[in-house]
Amino acid sequence: MSKQEVIETLRTAIFEGDEARAARIAGEISDDPDFLAQAVDAAIATIKEVGNRFGAGECFLPEMVLAAETMLAFMQIASPVLEKTTGKALKTGKVVLATVKGDIHTIGKDIVATMLNASGFEVVDMGVNVAPMDVIKTAEQRGAQIIALSALMTTSMPYQQETVALLKELNIRNKFFVVVGGGPVTSEYARTIGADGWAADAASAVRVCEKLTASGEKPSEVKFITEEK
Repeated sequence: MSKQEVIETLRTAIFEGDEARAARIAGEISDDPDFLAQAVDAAIATIKEVGNRFGAGECFLPEMVLAAETMLAFMQIASPVLEKTTGKALKTGKVVLATVKGDIHTIGKDIVATMLNASGFEVVDMGVNVAPMDVIKTAEQRGAQIIALSALMTTSMPYQQETVALLKELNIRNKFFVVVGGGPVTSEYARTIGADGWAADAASAVRVCEKLTASGEKPSEVKFITEEK
């Protein structure tokens, strides 16, 4: 196959959720770092296209998750090769992700983690029922740029607000972008508590995180970013 045919085959594998084919392609072209880098760029563009299709209602959640998992299967082989040849990590940024204290819902958070990973972010997933101070300590220790907080219960939403308030009290608000989401969490609420961004779903969350890291602004000075489904 020509290189263009390989790229198209990879794109098809991601769209169809064919992890084995994507991993096989990564292995077959790993001895050509320049082409592998082109394939990575194409794969990232493809997973973003999947996210856009989901947002437009052109594909369903299971299809998006399968595509993201296929992208991860490809990157698990491609990333170490390219990091070895280029000497640098191929990451868009680092996100500390958690479902807040008082909430044990995990599915939505897990989907966000998968999409962020597939889109090039390094994700530190702290799990569920995580206290605000624990989130902040981990973000500092791991050198994250973004704190992403999920709440699926109205009773747990105040812990999103408490996290932002603690960052201010500790005089480190400028160190982290804060993105919030979850079923009952609205864009208006996110603005009210002083978050930097809000997203309606996993694909939107990726776009919000990308815009924040690319903004060049400090967290407390960045224009609030909201992404509807």
